[in-house]
Amino acid sequence: METKQKRRIVRVKIADKSYEVWANSDEDESFMREAAKKVDAQVELRMKEQGESDIQKVLAMVSLDSMVARLKGDNDLEVIQSTVFKHLDYLQKHFNPSGQN
Repeated sequence: METKQKRRIVRVKIADKSYEVWANSDEDESFMREAAKKVDAQVELRMKEQGESDIQKVLAMVSLDSMVARLKGDNDLEVIQSTVFKHLDYLQKHFNPSGQN
């Protein structure tokens, strides 16, 4: 029988501020912590290396960058899936195990 993990609060820090977020599993918690580290690194990069001081602008740009990357990844996945299905269809038509074409 599967053991059900309890939902729990995870504390993360972004731009010198602590936040509480919910995690439904150890995997979720790991993703939350890794994402927070990446967001914090991007905030630090924009503020220190690019000289931006408006935290609202910085967070908006980091959010925008993250969403663009997500959409590109989703699009790439759709292209890959389409290509794989196309090739599977080809293989099924030309290499039918029953010997029927």
